[in-house]
Order: sequence, then structure tokens, then C-alpha cells
Amino acid sequence: MNFIELTHTASYDDVLSNLTNNASLNLQTVGVSKGIEESRALLEEQHDYLKDEIKEIKVFREFEDDKHRVIEYDILLNNTFDLPLVAILAKDDDKFSAVRTYHSVYPITEGHVFRESIFSKEIALSEPPEVVKYFESIAKGSTEETMATLSFEDDVYFKEPAGWRWNHKTESGLKEHFDHFFADGGVPLKFHNYIYDEKMATFAGEYTCDVWGSAVFKPQAGVSIYDINKVTGKITGIRIYDNVDTNYT
Repeated sequence: MNFIELTHTASYDDVLSNLTNNASLNLQTVGVSKGIEESRALLEEQHDYLKDEIKEIKVFREFEDDKHRVIEYDILLNNTFDLPLVAILAKDDDKFSAVRTYHSVYPITEGHVFRESIFSKEIALSEPPEVVKYFESIAKGSTEETMATLSFEDDVYFKEPAGWRWNHKTESGLKEHFDHFFADGGVPLKFHNYIYDEKMATFAGEYTCDVWGSAVFKPQAGVSIYDINKVTGKITGIRIYDNVDTNYT
């Protein structure tokens, strides 16, 4: 289901026909709904939220496992900035029982809007190994250990939530980025769900962030996505989708 394209063209019936009767929507900035009637109203709000902002919609990547489908979008805005947005769709036979979207609002507003945590149950991650090591390393705030999980032979990059203007590359560039990232300490994320497409070698982890170094703040939702070298297991690309702001205390 081309969720963003269909919503942008106000094709609400096409979206709803792909959802179960009791499906839940949790859309960044727009809100939450459950069931067909509420979902139609929320889709209209989603349409109104971005209708005057979007110039072009492109799909950056799609991947899936047996429970979820993930669509990463690169949306070009009328203000010439890009809006990276990801939609996660929970499978239920030939339909979807849930849709969650994540993106930064910075490309639109140059600010933040609070987005509370979506999940309550926390899980422990066990795969893929180098991604697990990456999360352990950022929790410690160790630049050296974090860099050791990256595949520099693949021109690895780290894209921040606000878009490709904030894309960090090269060994020196990524070291500078992570040194700044960990300037006040580690970032221990709490994970609740993940999608791992082994064929595509891409992993997505949905998380809650409420600690960054010495800052403790209201729990906020996000997802981070990792491309993986199939031979070495090292990370070749990192894309973050959240709107986390440490000022929400």
C-alpha cells in the first residue's frame, strides 16, 4: 500500500480498503485513531497537514519481514528542503492492522513537536550482531566502539532525522559527528519492535528515547534504520526518523 501517496491524493477509500476494521493509526504530529471511522478522519488530517508542503514524493527503500512492511520516503517540499518519512505497516493476512509514521518536523517548521512514546513493552535485541553492538556502544557513549561497527569500505553514512542536509560521511566526519553526539554521554534507547529483512540486509528498530547523556526528559518515539554488509555484517548506512527533543521535561 502506497500510504503517503494515497493519503496525499485524498484516496482515503483506497487506504481504508487495505486496513482491517479495527486497524490503528499513529501518525507523526497528526494523531492517533482506531477503527475505520476514526481512521478516515485522521487520514483527512494527514492530508491537510502536508497538502501544501509536498512538491514530490519518492520512495527511497522498501523492505519487510513476516510481520511488517516498511516504506521509506524522500519527500521534496515546496520550501526546497527534503522530508525523510517512514511508514511502518503491521501485516494481518492480506491487510494491515496498524500504520505508524515517523519523521522530523524540522524541515517544515525548523522546530520540534512533542511525540510521546508509542509502546509500553520493552524487548531485548539479539540480531543482527553488529547492529546490537552499535546500540550497546551508543548507550555507553563510546565513539571508538560505535565506529568499529561501521563499514567504511562501503562509504558508510549517518543521516540525521532533519534530512540529507545533515548527512555525515567519511571516517573523520563520522568521528566528529559521534564525538559531538556523545559530548554529554551515551544515548540508551529502549526498543519495542524491530523489522529485519535478511534478503535486503536492512534492519529497523522502533524505540523510545528518554535519556541523552545527563539529560532526562519525557519519553519520545522514534525508529532507526540500518543497512548491513551481507559479508562482514558491518553497518553501511544509518537513517534516523524521530523528532526527539531533550527540552521536553
